[in-house]
Amino acid sequence: MQPIQIGLVAAIIGTSFILLLRKDEGGILVLLTAIVAILLFFSVIWRVMAKKQMAMAEEIKDRTLTWWWMVAIFMLALATHRLVSFALLAFLCFAALREYFSLIPMRNENQGLELNFNDRLPAFFCYASILLVFYVAYIEWYGMFVILAPVYLFLCIPILLVLQNRARGSMQFMGFISLGFMFFVYNFGHCLFMINMGPMVLLYCFTLTEVRDLLSFWIGKTLARWAETLPEGRGKRLVERRIAPDISPKKTWSAGLAAALAIALLAMLMQPLLPEFPQGRMSLLYAAFTGFAIGILGLFGDLVFSMMKRDAGVKDSGTLLPGHGGIIDRVDSLVFTIPVTFHLIRWAYF
Repeated sequence: MQPIQIGLVAAIIGTSFILLLRKDEGGILVLLTAIVAILLFFSVIWRVMAKKQMAMAEEIKDRTLTWWWMVAIFMLALATHRLVSFALLAFLCFAALREYFSLIPMRNENQGLELNFNDRLPAFFCYASILLVFYVAYIEWYGMFVILAPVYLFLCIPILLVLQNRARGSMQFMGFISLGFMFFVYNFGHCLFMINMGPMVLLYCFTLTEVRDLLSFWIGKTLARWAETLPEGRGKRLVERRIAPDISPKKTWSAGLAAALAIALLAMLMQPLLPEFPQGRMSLLYAAFTGFAIGILGLFGDLVFSMMKRDAGVKDSGTLLPGHGGIIDRVDSLVFTIPVTFHLIRWAYF
């Protein structure tokens, strides 16, 4: 990172600290301090690795620098006006959806369907839907929010195809468009309404989900090395049992469950940072349950999008985030964890 970039990131994070302090967001400040400390640690790590010319130095460097920028921008959005937070989250919904549509060309060569404006019309409709979901969430119209996308807007997609007089490839095209719509407009769009519960609630889910991704990698490597020392038998087979070997050969049930348990523990540790809800504070037991759910759902969110990328024949969903890939590579687990976490908290405490 160049000195000017270091200064800019430091200025953004410093400004966020001051704004959050003025807004008396103690929980977010504690978490932000912990995140900055972790990023400083990894910044030192990749410099040491680079000096020793270690293999993963460049990858850790790219990932860490990208995380600095993501944390700085995200924290500034949370520290300023609610409208800024909504705008950033709506942009992420749009960017992820656009990236999803770019994974597979919207045509079917076997059926002779060519790419044209009509093919893109349902995609444009999905983009425009984000603005409507944004508005409904911003005015806190919960009753409309939960049915707008999965009922009214969702039904517009096949109607658009009918109005296009599309006869060939309609089911395949409708499935492709509808899946992206439900993932990134509705599921991920829950982050917009989660802001209404309090920015710390959104940060709680974001942090647990992203930490799960990091922990699962290191837990998996640790268990793999441990399994090599075990004698052949049932125990070794249990530790090495793959979840979906054709999709992700290295992901095992043991690592996935261990990571979920670790996230349950972390969720309990973070419980005091959450605000008080209308029905009281979240209990430690419920925090553990929510954390475990995030651990499991994050695992399958990762696997589902790995499956889709394999089917599309790509390694990463994009190149926007150095060291991470694309937007989808960073939010794939959140597509699963955000809506469930939102409804778990709302059901129990609102």
